[in-house]
Amino acid sequence: MTDHMAHQLHVYEYLGKMSDPLYMAIGMLHGEESLFIPEIKATVQVNQHGLYEMVTKSNHECYSNKEDLYDCVSEILSNNL
Repeated sequence: MTDHMAHQLHVYEYLGKMSDPLYMAIGMLHGEESLFIPEIKATVQVNQHGLYEMVTKSNHECYSNKEDLYDCVSEILSNNL
């Protein structure tokens, strides 16, 4: 094994996030809808001000756009593999 850590790429890094069902689901959120992601025990939603939120038992993060939220969720998911 080399000194470099192997980096496993997510399939949607090749296909593009527009093909990712998670990205599409986040993009379709509106109003009081929310999406629970069981792999990371997090709920994502759009609040009354149009900001994207990720809520876990111990954390509450806010993002100004769906791309930033998606990037964060994707990174957490890839670290949980």
